[in-house]
Amino acid sequence: MKRSRDNSESSSIARKLLSAFALVGVVVFAAVLIYSLADRFLINPPVSPLRADADSPTKVEKVIQITVKNECGENDVAMDFTYYLRKRGFDVVETTNGNRFDRKHTAVVNTSGDYENALRVAEALGVKKEYVITRIDPRSYVDVEVLVGQDYQNLKPRMGIE
Repeated sequence: MKRSRDNSESSSIARKLLSAFALVGVVVFAAVLIYSLADRFLINPPVSPLRADADSPTKVEKVIQITVKNECGENDVAMDFTYYLRKRGFDVVETTNGNRFDRKHTAVVNTSGDYENALRVAEALGVKKEYVITRIDPRSYVDVEVLVGQDYQNLKPRMGIE
């Protein structure tokens, strides 16, 4: 008699334990889901790849066009930035080496005269506003140049931040 009572108590405890673990699992899953949604829409919202003046009837292309130049001295870093930007809808038309390989900080260069486009690219990459510069080049066929510096490890393409 005592043995069946022990078995029923033990199965009751096991059921309660299983229920508690299931409840904890559901709560953890819900918390991760809520955090993920908050991160996606409130903390790190997506940046529009469209030009700031996309409504202009004179613009044939509506997506910001970019050249990515490696100036950090490390192999394949510019390609990582290119993939990252393309995944987010930007039009990277050229990936190449820059004129130097000792740039300390990644810079985003406004070549078209529309500073807002450069700010959008900088925000997408996690580049501070102080490193967004204007150097208008009427011969340039892109809106923005990204000059990848030695701080690339601290930017979104390498940190895995979406």
